[in-house]
Amino acid sequence: MNSLFIFATFSLSLLYISQADLISDVCSKTLNPSLCIQTLRSDPAARGADLRGLGQIIIPKAKAATQNVITIAKSIGGPIARTCVETSTSAIDNLNECIGYLKKSDKTSINDLQTKAGAAETDVGTCDDEFEDREPAKLKAASQKAQGLIGVLVAIASKL
Repeated sequence: MNSLFIFATFSLSLLYISQADLISDVCSKTLNPSLCIQTLRSDPAARGADLRGLGQIIIPKAKAATQNVITIAKSIGGPIARTCVETSTSAIDNLNECIGYLKKSDKTSINDLQTKAGAAETDVGTCDDEFEDREPAKLKAASQKAQGLIGVLVAIASKL
């Protein structure tokens, strides 16, 4: 009985260490590791998730952050902000496609996942590029967060 308890405790601790290492490994490949770690470790479902599971966790968070960029850009108005809305809407479309690719394991789907995730990250980054140094702080922060979360998906896709 006592040895069974020790074995079970040891096995669970190895599982936790393994998952913590997976999150750390994925997050180390991103431009904002602290955002990645904070986001994934705060989600209880990430504890037992594999790479695809982490992808399923991050996509809705990335979409929500990108939707926030759209909301802020709309409140600012103007032609540059309209570009942000358009490119961020395109990013959400790309993220929606990623959901299907993430569920498949064939080489073509993985390549498509990598392409669409990268395109989504670029789409949101276009907002920063358009404003150059004149981007309102609130929009820049929202854009950086969205890009950071999409970057987690890019890192996951590159490891599949």
